[in-house]
Amino acid sequence: MAKKSDYLEFLKIVGKSKRLLRTGWVREGIKNPESIAAHSFRVGVLTMTVADELKIDKDKLMKMSLIHSLGEAITEDKVWVRWGVVDLKARKVKEEQEIRGIVGLFNGIEGGEEYIEIFEEMILRSSKEAKLFWQIDKLEMSLQAYEYEEEQNKKLDEFFATADLYIKEPFLREMFDEIMRKREERGKTLTKHESL
Repeated sequence: MAKKSDYLEFLKIVGKSKRLLRTGWVREGIKNPESIAAHSFRVGVLTMTVADELKIDKDKLMKMSLIHSLGEAITEDKVWVRWGVVDLKARKVKEEQEIRGIVGLFNGIEGGEEYIEIFEEMILRSSKEAKLFWQIDKLEMSLQAYEYEEEQNKKLDEFFATADLYIKEPFLREMFDEIMRKREERGKTLTKHESL
């Protein structure tokens, strides 16, 4: 059993996720951008309901949704994909830093080994749940981009281009396509980025 001081330190680090703003939204000049914890909350709700719909391991997906951004509470939110183009080197560095952060975070916490294994599974995308999880993550991001466009009269094509690259599962794809249809009706269409 972990000491209470270990749990308190663990929870303090987790609490940073409530204050750490999502880098992509900050970069785009979004007013009052969401925190990584706010993003994780809706990912969790989406995961919970999608797991039922797709008859997949809800327990594992829920754990993934809760821990997926905790590495960022230690390493900060670093962007490694722009306009659907993945910077593999930056992604590898970010993931290695986050794994070290997760190991340090869960070390000494009861059940910590399980959460470390789940995080590594997510990073390696080594299970159907992990592959599905990242699609859910990108679907939530696209919904948030849609809402920011509507609320702040912004054009956030880059986020939709990235989501389009990742979302393949038919049920999730239908939701993404519906977001894109509504976006097109509103007059925000996906454009080719000129500076690639």
